[in-house]
Amino acid sequence: MSSRFDVAVIGAGVFGCWSAYWLRKAGLRVVLVDAYGPANSRSSSGGESRITRMAYGDDEIYSRWALNSLPAWLDLERRSGHKLFHQTGVLTFSDDSTQWAQKSIAVIRRIGGECEYLSVDELAKRFPQVRFKQNESAVFEPRSGALLSRHAVQLLVEELIRDGVEYRQASISPNPDGTAITIPSGETISAAAYVYACGPWLPKLFPDLLASYIRPVRAEVFFLGIPAGIRGFDPPQMPTWIFMGNENWDAYGMPNLAGRGFKLAVDLIQQPADPDTMDRQSTTPYVKQMRDFVCERFPQLATAPIVETRVCQYENTLTHNYLVDRHPESESVWLVGGGSGHGFKNGPAIGAYVTDLITKNVPLEAAMRLPAR
Repeated sequence: MSSRFDVAVIGAGVFGCWSAYWLRKAGLRVVLVDAYGPANSRSSSGGESRITRMAYGDDEIYSRWALNSLPAWLDLERRSGHKLFHQTGVLTFSDDSTQWAQKSIAVIRRIGGECEYLSVDELAKRFPQVRFKQNESAVFEPRSGALLSRHAVQLLVEELIRDGVEYRQASISPNPDGTAITIPSGETISAAAYVYACGPWLPKLFPDLLASYIRPVRAEVFFLGIPAGIRGFDPPQMPTWIFMGNENWDAYGMPNLAGRGFKLAVDLIQQPADPDTMDRQSTTPYVKQMRDFVCERFPQLATAPIVETRVCQYENTLTHNYLVDRHPESESVWLVGGGSGHGFKNGPAIGAYVTDLITKNVPLEAAMRLPAR
């Protein structure tokens, strides 16, 4: 059996689903293909929650895309009738030497977002449950917060199918030359354009091109049970937060949402990850770095029990920019990825950008292109 589409989107994570959404809205016939299913537990979109925030230093495009994407998430929430966004506010703090807060505030205000600058004295007064250092400051975004990632992506796929997008759950082998792909059922899928939005699978599908540019790394996420009688870790007293280190690492977390506990991850250890075969149990080195960070920054939770863990992977590019570019060997093959770690929030904007590239031939963003070979 052979099926013909305008666009085949491979990968039913956040980038792939929103690309399929806008392509379908543009009137194109679209098929969406995923090996394990939308927002499955192996995928970068498969966690319970993701941060949406505008603070990106002076990287204005990401700030603007976050601002523009949130209304699309809220519209999906409205259409589905399911709560998908928690407006916890987002606090991003850093060593003053990075000028992260100051740069972020300048950009956010320039694009029309809402934020405020907090000195270390103001931070200590407003968030006494966090231990800040004397050389730190922060940007606070009152209208940002947390998205329920797995739930949102799965609801979006259900909507796509109702709206005429065809879905196949199948593994594929890519054809970089843009010819038809065959799935295990024997069906041949051909399209005028192919969008590979496969997250950590991209370097596995295109090893010669991407193995050295996208290197998935392990990420361990913890939920701590808040001890009885301890206050300040539920919203609105506790915002979603991000610590931007000045040595190429960070940490982030969320308040106690839906009774799951205080969520956090510390991204200091760099271990390679295979999304297909990686064992997803927490390990001693990651537990230790999390405990050390909690003792330093959230002393009231120093002995809080771990009530839940998740192990996922980041698939950042070497530059930490997203990857959105044509395959160098085919005009019809598009590569879209490099987002996990910070891309979920921008799914709607990425999907709209991919759609414009395919339907309107808009210029490519230089920072998101493949490096010259």
